[in-house]
Amino acid sequence: MAKVALLIGVSKYEFGLNTLPAAVKDVEAMQRVLQHPEMGGFDEIKTLTDSDAHAMQVEIETFFSGRKKEDLLLLYFSGHGIKDDNGKLHLASSTTKKIITMN
Repeated sequence: MAKVALLIGVSKYEFGLNTLPAAVKDVEAMQRVLQHPEMGGFDEIKTLTDSDAHAMQVEIETFFSGRKKEDLLLLYFSGHGIKDDNGKLHLASSTTKKIITMN
């Protein structure tokens, strides 16, 4: 059984979303915990910070592909999430722009 984690933190955003300085620090703290042999003991930890949507999509797809049923996978995200008009939640990347409309 492999214990593998992908930690994504987004602190910097384009128009419409506030910066989240703690997001990248969250990833660093989580990485320390997961690497600690007595707390997490994870075999592999990949981090991704302040990335665009394409990079995030590629890393998430790669992270989940080719895994075995018994593997333990942890996907951690610290950053903004945005709901669309249908109420579905989307992870915001560094290039996500939130357009504010007036009704």
